[in-house]
Amino acid sequence: MTKKTNHNWQTKKLGEVSKINYGYTEKASFKGIGPKFLRITDIQDNCVDWETVPFCKIGKNALYKYLLSEGDIVFARTGATTGKSFLLTNPPLAVFASYLIKLRILDLEILAPEFLFLFFQTKTYWDKIETGLSGSAQGGFNATKLAEISVPLPPLSEQQRIVAILDEAFAAITTAKENAEKNLQNARELFESYLQSVFANPGDGWEEKTLGECFKLKSGDNITSKMMIENGKYPVYGGNGIAGMYNKFNLSGSNVIVGRVGALCGNVRHIEEAIWLTDNGFKITDCKYDFDNAFLAYLLNLKNLRNYARQAAQPVISNSSLEEVLLQFPKSLKDQKSIVTKLDALSAETKKLEAIYRQKLADLDELKKSVLQKAFTGQLTMEN
Repeated sequence: MTKKTNHNWQTKKLGEVSKINYGYTEKASFKGIGPKFLRITDIQDNCVDWETVPFCKIGKNALYKYLLSEGDIVFARTGATTGKSFLLTNPPLAVFASYLIKLRILDLEILAPEFLFLFFQTKTYWDKIETGLSGSAQGGFNATKLAEISVPLPPLSEQQRIVAILDEAFAAITTAKENAEKNLQNARELFESYLQSVFANPGDGWEEKTLGECFKLKSGDNITSKMMIENGKYPVYGGNGIAGMYNKFNLSGSNVIVGRVGALCGNVRHIEEAIWLTDNGFKITDCKYDFDNAFLAYLLNLKNLRNYARQAAQPVISNSSLEEVLLQFPKSLKDQKSIVTKLDALSAETKKLEAIYRQKLADLDELKKSVLQKAFTGQLTMEN
């Protein structure tokens, strides 16, 4: 049913203004046996690299039904990207796979694809998607639910004007985000560069020893998920960082730990709290030289210990694989502490900058949401 809005706009259900259908079921092939075969996985960052999209076999009658055209909008109907849409512009000869839904506008004199695609980025739309997913065992979305979503429908000229305003605003937001991301990366690289320079030219009074000559690595204790206690007292450190809480600890005071397996394999941390270290991590032990633990953590992280791990999908690092890693360090604890003081100060400044740029990125995301909300509630209709 068509409704009127307070802005003399109409609202219509997507089923009234478009044709919606599911994709084609067939095996993909990287041989040129037919048209391109667009899948969910081919859509990355709102872009499709058609050169990498596979092909599929399809008959003439089915080709007409599943053919993709300029202005079509496809949706992921299942998986982690459920509800995410993509607007087709100048596609090659291509059809779409069964885990996608295609929407084609019935009358382009009434509704512009670019305007509709922008609607599919609004909070209003995503709230509808989340509502439609609630209670769904498969976590999917279907054509029937999509057809029931209502969309605001101003006159075509107003749609075009809104698209132009949003395109300009989003271009400015994108540029600002790129600058913030670049500044964030520069802040990180500044610290890394200084860290590298500290150890690049060791001075008098420095030693060069292998890791095995300096200390040993001792793995933590086995602990199962059943042994963990929610809201326990001590953090449990494993291959993926803090894995939970436990009511006992096996390390306290100042310690240097190394991830042995998993996402943090090779990562080094200086810990100054009571923790339970699992057998997915190492503790630095039996030091044969004087080391400041904070200095040692900086030094070992610089060595990229993950490069010494076996396997790629689930990296595992052994203490024996690290024994030949060369370490350069000042023999004097005073010199080590002096280096730590400088690195800590720069690290603190770097973290402040990172926090500023991350907040900037978050603010820009909120600005984009705000502009979209205004656009689809008629607040961009006045001349500025």
